[in-house]
Amino acid sequence: MSDQHLLKSSTKDSDPAIFSETYSLVLLEKVKSERVKQALTQWIEEIRDWTSAKAYFVGHIKVFVEGQENLWLSSTGRSISSKQSQGWSEWSLGSATLFVTIIVFGTTKEALKETAEESLKTCFNTSLPNIINGF
Repeated sequence: MSDQHLLKSSTKDSDPAIFSETYSLVLLEKVKSERVKQALTQWIEEIRDWTSAKAYFVGHIKVFVEGQENLWLSSTGRSISSKQSQGWSEWSLGSATLFVTIIVFGTTKEALKETAEESLKTCFNTSLPNIINGF
């Protein structure tokens, strides 16, 4: 048996699905930055749970919040790593730019995009009800 046959893909979607977007996050009132971190952490957990339930494989999930202060969140499907600028915890956020990238093996780009966008809106609406003006 040749090496080519040993390495044959066992999933029909062997190429990774990639979701990468930039959002302008606008709030109706300033909120503590930790509430935004909480919403984004919940979002990563939901994506992670979705991939696990579907038996997909997470390449990575990365989030960067850019504003007066900055936040970085990342996961490869298990724990969530967090890094923030020095003043993040004290910062009250009214607006920021949100960069998100997800790479998942075993699904389609369309399914990943739909799940990621719906979940992101749900997490923000749950964590910051009546405060989100839009993305």
